Amino acid sequence: ATAEVTRAIELWAAAWSRKDVKAYLAAYARDFKTPAGESRAAWDAERQKRIDKPGAIQVSYENLRVSVDGDTATAKFRQHYKSATLKTSSNKVLQMGKRDGKWQILQERVGT
Repeated sequence: ATAEVTRAIELWAAAWSRKDVKAYLAAYARDFKTPAGESRAAWDAERQKRIDKPGAIQVSYENLRVSVDGDTATAKFRQHYKSATLKTSSNKVLQMGKRDGKWQILQERVGT
């Protein structure tokens, strides 16, 4: 299961880096808890707008630590994000859940 979670995170970062909005959003579960409590549709629209901005995006990560407990997992890592207008590194925690046989993101936190 750890390998499956790792692969899901690899695919998420790769989709984001190549600006594949559909694949990027598919990494998030239908019951994803949006960071500010906004509707999922509003969150999707905001993410699409950001990702569709001109210029390349590079997303990578390091020090991935995954702990799995049945159908839920916690992934902690250092994320590096680079675009034409922003370069940032932050600690990230993804709460993952198995949905329809696929690991998807249920919640995303920065800075812990």
